[in-house]
Amino acid sequence: METVLGMTKVDAVIQYLNAIEIDGETTEYLLGKINMREQMLRQLIMSSSNEDILELLKEKLNVPELRFQISE
Repeated sequence: METVLGMTKVDAVIQYLNAIEIDGETTEYLLGKINMREQMLRQLIMSSSNEDILELLKEKLNVPELRFQISE
């Protein structure tokens, strides 16, 4: 992997993003600009617990009473 100032390019980008303190909306914008939004959404969903996904779905649909059987 190529380096910039003794760091990998990835490490340099991470250091820069941490320095400018980007927020979630900016992160989502950046993911969209590099065509990674859908892939990142899938990866995050697939690596999350069913309980976490259910809580987000309840919030998205505005139905706090939503229940279903979770089998893993």
